[in-house]
Amino acid sequence: EFDKKFTGVLDRLDFENVKIYAGRGVGGGSLVNGGMAVQPKKNYFQEIMPELDADRFWDYYFPLAKKELCVNEITDDYFKKSEYYMFSRVGEAEAHKAGFTTMRVPNVYSFDYMEKEEKGLVPKSALNGEVIYGNNYGKKSLDKTYLKKALQTGLLTIYDLHKVTTIAQAENGNYIIKVDVIDTAGLLREQKTIVCKKLFLNAGSMGTSKLLLAAKHNGDLPNLNEWTGQLWGTNGNVMCGRNMVNTIFNKVQSNLPGIDLARGSNAKQSAIPISGIDNWNDKKHPFFAEISPLPMGMEVYTALYLLINKLPELGSIKYDQLTKDIVVNWTKKNNETPLANAKYLVNKLNNANGGTRAGLLFKGGFGPGICYHPLGGMVLNKATDNFGRVRGYNNLYVTDGSLIPGTIGVNPFLTITAIAEYCIENILKTDFEE
Repeated sequence: EFDKKFTGVLDRLDFENVKIYAGRGVGGGSLVNGGMAVQPKKNYFQEIMPELDADRFWDYYFPLAKKELCVNEITDDYFKKSEYYMFSRVGEAEAHKAGFTTMRVPNVYSFDYMEKEEKGLVPKSALNGEVIYGNNYGKKSLDKTYLKKALQTGLLTIYDLHKVTTIAQAENGNYIIKVDVIDTAGLLREQKTIVCKKLFLNAGSMGTSKLLLAAKHNGDLPNLNEWTGQLWGTNGNVMCGRNMVNTIFNKVQSNLPGIDLARGSNAKQSAIPISGIDNWNDKKHPFFAEISPLPMGMEVYTALYLLINKLPELGSIKYDQLTKDIVVNWTKKNNETPLANAKYLVNKLNNANGGTRAGLLFKGGFGPGICYHPLGGMVLNKATDNFGRVRGYNNLYVTDGSLIPGTIGVNPFLTITAIAEYCIENILKTDFEE
């Protein structure tokens, strides 16, 4: 019965003008992302988070995050010969022909494993279309890196199928967490109360913001400041697609060495993206565009792109007392810049290479209401101090994507990890006794 809900690793939260995809489970977004571990532009990082020492992040925290996440890069040899990356090679060639600059993106998916997949030596995962519902093999999600190391200390206990419903503070300063224990059908099996001295929230931008906004409005944590739920954004996410060239005309016109555009993007595609269009230095249309796979198992002659943009205006998250749920304030105006850049990208690619907007994927060829990278709601140095300590409370911390104000210019996975490392280093030194 496919219409029944059940516990899994991917959730979608639907609001007016935006549909937000969120990772669920132990490992959060790392379970469902494409594994792209991209470092942001240093000048944009400084612009977005001026209170952080960018030099220190470039010298220490980003390298540390890459090491702990097991970031690796595809070899040129494998990239050039694998039929599973023909879609990326065509995507890069078309971008170059249109005058764009491309870049190869590091990833936490093991490319050594992927090569073995292609040779038939191990079970297929990325080469079997596995991505947003999790990778069974190959990807170093957090359960295989940070969480695995934490479990090995013997100091961590993981309670799965436990859903936090409320957070409050007792008179003695301890935190009281109410939890619903559910089964895989989502049915309530038990209710628990957990009490702790120190509480870290890592439920992502949506989960952390929801819990704290509810606590503020219900009077459980009334001292949360006015920045709670503010400076939220989509990382400028917008998706677009192109019906690619697949006619004799394009064979004659292409001029792309080694690429037969009549072959489109290939039926076989790795689900792990590794190429991007870097248009960040364009003053009028600055963006980063992931050349995304579309592993349909058949040749669809379609190119797919996920854009990341600056956001001139950010939104917010509010708590609705009537529905006992959050509402995301995100207007069509918030989507204007991402949408304009997506139209610029598609038009420029089509003018140079042929092709049309892919209306099959999105209405009019564009999906401005899609958000894979929710950021903000408990922004660093606003709702928290400069190290993720929640203002108004002692021993309450946030160390996830809600610390970043709405946009970071690239896939945020690596940046969130680096900021968490930065926060926890200071918290351990200052707030924990030796």
